[in-house]
This record gives sequence, structure tokens and C-alpha cells, in this order.
Amino acid sequence: MLLVGARMLVAQPANGGNGTIFYGTYDKKVFVIDESSMAVRDSMPVSIGIPIGLTLSVDRTKLYATDAAFEWIEIFDVATRKATSKFTLSDDSTRVRMRGFNVDPKDRFAILLVKTARKKLDRWEIGKPTLLRYDLATRAVTDTIQWPDGKEREFAQILFSPDGAFMYFFTDEDVLIYDTKTLKQVDKWDLQRSVDDGLGNWSFGFPESLYEENGFSTGLFRTTDPINRRTLMGVARVDLAKRTVDFYPLGPSESVGFALAPGRQRAYGLRQQVGNYQFWTFDLENRRVAQRVEFDGRPRMGLTVSTNGNVLYVHTAGATIDMYDAQTLRLLRTATFTSDMTDIIVVPR
Repeated sequence: MLLVGARMLVAQPANGGNGTIFYGTYDKKVFVIDESSMAVRDSMPVSIGIPIGLTLSVDRTKLYATDAAFEWIEIFDVATRKATSKFTLSDDSTRVRMRGFNVDPKDRFAILLVKTARKKLDRWEIGKPTLLRYDLATRAVTDTIQWPDGKEREFAQILFSPDGAFMYFFTDEDVLIYDTKTLKQVDKWDLQRSVDDGLGNWSFGFPESLYEENGFSTGLFRTTDPINRRTLMGVARVDLAKRTVDFYPLGPSESVGFALAPGRQRAYGLRQQVGNYQFWTFDLENRRVAQRVEFDGRPRMGLTVSTNGNVLYVHTAGATIDMYDAQTLRLLRTATFTSDMTDIIVVPR
């Protein structure tokens, strides 16, 4: 074991599993990295510019890259590592920024949240946020979706049922359920009431994870005690199809993230406070926080769990991925690449 500065290095090889890492770069490429060796096995040139965001299709056969201006999306075939097509809604006089991009599980269409900017003689005219259905086969907008209750939103969280038959639209109060064929609302789920009338305002982000079962979402929730005005947090697992929530409190709310591990018995989080960077280990099986360990962090960080659950990847902001032992939370090693990262997806085999 070797101590370097304030960082403890464990003298053993670090192996996070046999998955594949897709690493977006500012050099207008997506690196394809072998997880077991952390070696770059391939590089996919991105013709639309800097791939600021990466989205993997549900069947893991396609990778969608969004450019930094949110005007273009390029589609890659994962097996061949080749670009198959790209699309934009912009033209010479109109800029259409796609601020939301949700692909249905069968890759038939995408739901786009867009905002237009039209060039006039003396100004740019900014349009209202609009929800569109975009057909991925014909490369055309087929429908405009009405906002729930006519209330426009700058952002929208949308999830699909595993079979693609329903679309769940999340509002501050309810989960609205739409038929994906008709794009009409067919039902509504009062999420707050299904949790507990006396719990107070309940906030849950419905995170998505490649280690989660289809149709489920596990993450942190936060709520304010209506009597003492204390903000508490806990862990919730939501079954969208059955509309049930299994949840339990952990204690006072703190600014910490949540990354689910394979097997769903553990999760990990980062507390990103300058001078007090911490790893958190969530023991989901025993419903508690198992560890809080300070470490030498970065000013800006992302966290992903390896595909075998043994290694934690700390990444984003820079050209390195720090690899930590998931049990001891000690630094194993740092993998260094040739270009700064924009986004990352770790895909199990």
C-alpha cells in the first residue's frame, strides 16, 4: 500500500468488470473503452460537433449523441461503431434547440422538448417551449403534444413503460399517463397521496439506471416535515406499472447524489462540498447509510458504479477517471485519456 500526498493507493490491479465505456470528448469523438483494461479500443468521430450528451437505446444497439448547441442529434450503431444518420430541426432562418430528448423503448420515435429562435431583420424572436413527437424512421415531426393543463414548461421529465405503450409525464403534483399511439392522457397518478398524506411535500427525481429493472426507479427523495419544517431525505423505489412506492427515511437532508450498483443492494453517492468531499455508501438491503468517508475530490464530479460493482468511477471535468474500491473507498488508480470528457455511459456486457 502506497501513500501519495493525501491519496491512498492500493497495490492491486483495478478491474471494474467486462463492460464497455462510451466516453464523449471535446475533440468531437466518442471513445469506446474496454472496462477491464481501461484501454481505448475504438473511436467514433462525431460529425455534428462536440457530443455534449450521450443517450443509449433501451436495447443497447444505438447511441444518440447531442451536439453542444442542442440542434443536432447523431445516431450510431453500437455493434459497428459507425454513424448511421443524423437530424436537426433547424434551417437557415430558424434555430431549434432540442432541450429534451426521450426515445421510446422500441426506437420508433422520440419526444422532443424544443424551443425556437427565428431570425428577423432586427432581432431574434424566441418561441415558446413545445413538445414534439419525432418519427425516427421517416425523420419527420409527426405531432405536437399539448402541455398538461395548458401550462408550458421549460423542462419536462418523461419516462416510458417497458413495452412503450404508455408515457409518464411528471408534474409537480401528479404523474400524467399518456397513450403513446394517440398521445392523449388516459390516466393520472397522484403520487403525493400514494406516499402519505401527512409526510409533507415529497420530491423524487425518478433517476434512470442501467442496473435497475425496467419500469422501476430507485433514488433519493426529500420531504419537508409540515410541523417542524425540517427537510428530510430517504430512499424510494417506485414501480410505475403498479403505481406503488416503497420508501424509508434516512435522516436530515444533505446535498448528496445517488448511483445505483448492480444487484440493487447498494448505492453510492458523492457529497460535493469544497473542503469536505465525501463518499456515501447506501445499504439498500438494510435500509441505512453504511459509510461516509472523506476523500480528495474534484471541483466538479460525476459518479458511476462499475459493471461488477467492485469499483467506483469518479469522472467528468478533465481527461481522467479515478477508480476507487467500492468496499474500502480507497483510490486504486487513475486512468488518463487524451481528451477532456463531456459525458460517459458505462454499459454492462
